[in-house]
Amino acid sequence: MKIKQCRFILNTLNQVSEKNKLPVKPKIRSTLFFDNTAASANPYTAEINLNFIYNNRLFRPLIKRFIKHEAKHIEQYQIIARYFAGLSKNIDKGLNNFKGFILQKFPMCNHLEFNEKFYKQTIAKDGVIKRGHPLFEKAKEYAKALRQYPDMTVIDDLATFDEKGIKAMFKNRRKKKILYKSNLLEKEAKMAEKQK
Repeated sequence: MKIKQCRFILNTLNQVSEKNKLPVKPKIRSTLFFDNTAASANPYTAEINLNFIYNNRLFRPLIKRFIKHEAKHIEQYQIIARYFAGLSKNIDKGLNNFKGFILQKFPMCNHLEFNEKFYKQTIAKDGVIKRGHPLFEKAKEYAKALRQYPDMTVIDDLATFDEKGIKAMFKNRRKKKILYKSNLLEKEAKMAEKQK
């Protein structure tokens, strides 16, 4: 990757982090995705992955939108982690529950290292979210939305194809796309990417 492009990506992430008042800034990595994914935020590693294909000056407006979108997801994950820590009344136990929650939803993260340091720094700066906190209801909604988040991986599509055939696979994909677009986490991230 060219140095100027790398600087642009890091500067964009810094600006978005400051604007969104993220307590801890996530890392950003350039990754090659084999599906049509442009970028993704991983709640387990607390990193933003940007598709290597978009690491070109021509795509700067798109890169800015991708980073805004994924930074919003990181913010949402921070709030959920703070919520779990507040529910358990013990930060370590709460983060362990959060880790289990993510692994239950995304078992493919099991081989990765959980970024406990990132979430502990977040909690140290912003505190836990307990009942009565202004973000308590929002955090509860985020946790519910993450629980209902559809599995958009190609592996899920292939499993449906193997079990039920190609028609069922396409039907399942359409259903997942509708659930994906109507999910609270995605709605807020879409709004965040359009903000100036």
